[in-house]
Amino acid sequence: MRSRDIVRKAWQITQVHLKKLIWYGAVPSFFSVIVSSVYLAYQYNAFKHSQLFSSEVTSDVLPFLRQVWEFVSTYPWLTVSFVIFAILFLIGYVITPPIFHGTLIAAIMRIKDYRPIHGAVEIGVRRFFPMFEFGLLTGSFSITTLFTESSFVVRWWGVNVMMVILPVFLFIAMVGLIVSFLFTYAQYFIVLEDRGLIDAIKESAVLVIANLRKTILVFVLMLLIGVRIILNVLLVLLIPMVIVILSSYFATIFSSTIGLVAISVFSLAILLVASYLLGLFHVFSTAVWVLTFDILSCKEGEQPKIHDVDLAAECPPEHGHDHPVRPVSDPPNMA
Repeated sequence: MRSRDIVRKAWQITQVHLKKLIWYGAVPSFFSVIVSSVYLAYQYNAFKHSQLFSSEVTSDVLPFLRQVWEFVSTYPWLTVSFVIFAILFLIGYVITPPIFHGTLIAAIMRIKDYRPIHGAVEIGVRRFFPMFEFGLLTGSFSITTLFTESSFVVRWWGVNVMMVILPVFLFIAMVGLIVSFLFTYAQYFIVLEDRGLIDAIKESAVLVIANLRKTILVFVLMLLIGVRIILNVLLVLLIPMVIVILSSYFATIFSSTIGLVAISVFSLAILLVASYLLGLFHVFSTAVWVLTFDILSCKEGEQPKIHDVDLAAECPPEHGHDHPVRPVSDPPNMA
């Protein structure tokens, strides 16, 4: 089966079963968007007050702590509520990605095999710890980690020191890219075959090397589609961002309360739209890799059962192939 056919069938699964699968992609994306926004705000503020852009580098830790203590003393119940909310948010940010991604993998495989997806949640919960460990392992080589470390060097030791250490960061980035590529199928071995972390990594590396051409083609296709979708997301969010800027400007003229409410409402709308679009792409990309894994991991003499009829919204096994396929549009243009 060609890589383009895998992408087309994955897009069919995404469209037909989107209402059931979108939550497993949108909820982790919701937490990720918030954390990413806070992280970018922190990096912006850190660079703004660093020696690169400010002649006077002062530490504002003590004034900040005094403000925090005054707020806690003045509003104790509000502080307790905020702490509880922060703890719940942290739990959601840590727990939901491994469980929901494992559930999504199992659900897509069950859809392909004519089975109901309600048992996929249990599989996601049972695979939490190896999926969490896998996330920690790959996160050590992620772009976010390298950017955090390099920005720390630039802010505190300057550009000259960064240029000296740059080859080290480039080497780590190259190693991380190779490792991430070899670990492409590790999560699917963990969820679908109940392998341990080390065993899944070994099997993934073997499967990637044995099917190097197919994996590279799918990887490049997903990269092109991902770039296209990111551009679409930016274009979609550009209009709400302009509305937020204009609304906040005019609202502050009349009342600070109105301005705060307007900014909050539009910010929440942007957050929900971004989470939905990122969740949609997460479902689609997971479907692509599940189908690819199913094809490449078939033993000799076996044929993966991937037909258009398998992707129908309602196609129980007892009715065979009598149900027509619901027409769907083509996947995003990769040109």
